[in-house]
Amino acid sequence: MSALVRSANRTAVNLEQYVAADARFAADISHELRTPLMTMLNSMELIHNHRDELPAAVREPVELLGEDLERFRRLVVDLLEISRDDEGDEGSRETVRIADLIRAAADAAAGRPVTEVASDAAVLSLKADKRRLERVVANLVENAEGHGGGCERVSVAAGGLGAIIQFDDAGPGVPIADRDRIFERFRRGGSGGRPAQDRGIGLGLSIVARHVAWHNGTIRVEDRPGGGARFVLELPA
Repeated sequence: MSALVRSANRTAVNLEQYVAADARFAADISHELRTPLMTMLNSMELIHNHRDELPAAVREPVELLGEDLERFRRLVVDLLEISRDDEGDEGSRETVRIADLIRAAADAAAGRPVTEVASDAAVLSLKADKRRLERVVANLVENAEGHGGGCERVSVAAGGLGAIIQFDDAGPGVPIADRDRIFERFRRGGSGGRPAQDRGIGLGLSIVARHVAWHNGTIRVEDRPGGGARFVLELPA
């Protein structure tokens, strides 16, 4: 029995060391990628500003390259976010006005106004880690934009645990069998109907689930009235 216990303890220690090394590796790689990525993004922006001067045959490949670079940027951001949590970032809580934070993060992620705030939530405050909560909102909006046919609306209201934030998209919705699995790390999918290989590597929604749990909140996906998916985020006020 003692030999079995020692073996189990060694396995646990080795596993802990492996997880720590894996987290450091992801963090190191992500940081190394940031500088060349910013160079590529800046160069692409310059090309995009002069796209009318490009030959017609070149414009489509340039647009496709720009889309791939944007997916690459989101991947690096997600890897950095994952590595922070895996390395034990405890974060910090401060009082925030939830409607203001949601509006700023959602509208910025969508690139247009998409947020509606109910009167009962206009001055609602809660204790939150701003970075984590902004990443939750951005990932949910980007999921709707990239996989759900576009973000239709983000609504903020009082209720439930304190605040209820709904993210509506225009896609085909999420099958009931997938509604829990889509929040798992590396689970490919989203609220779209495209093939699984065309939906990224499955980090965005897992980050959402982790950050929501950090706030003692809940996240679920359901059908949107009229079609599409609705992600419902509840946070304690």
